[in-house]
Amino acid sequence: MGFSVEGQEHMVCKLKKSIYNLKQASHQWYLRFNDTIVSFRFKENTIDKCIYQKVSGSKVIVLILYVDDILLATNDIGLLHETKKFLSSNFEMKDIGDKLCDRDRNIP
Repeated sequence: MGFSVEGQEHMVCKLKKSIYNLKQASHQWYLRFNDTIVSFRFKENTIDKCIYQKVSGSKVIVLILYVDDILLATNDIGLLHETKKFLSSNFEMKDIGDKLCDRDRNIP
């Protein structure tokens, strides 16, 4: 199976580039991410495939994917933590923290 040279069947090839240098790497990442986030009941935006939304009663969370960065915006802190927990259980990620905005008190 695979490529072999007579007399050198015991040899293997070493890759010079990682998958991240290949054109299809970002597409494979997107497919995996999409399958995972849709399984968590997020709906993909029909116009912009990098925007997802999940609605649960009056709770709403929007997920924006840019390359391998994720921005989450929600009206419910519990839904935010639930989503972050789900994402971290499926992907290696670093959480850089929350930015809270309170419109009622005019706090940016």
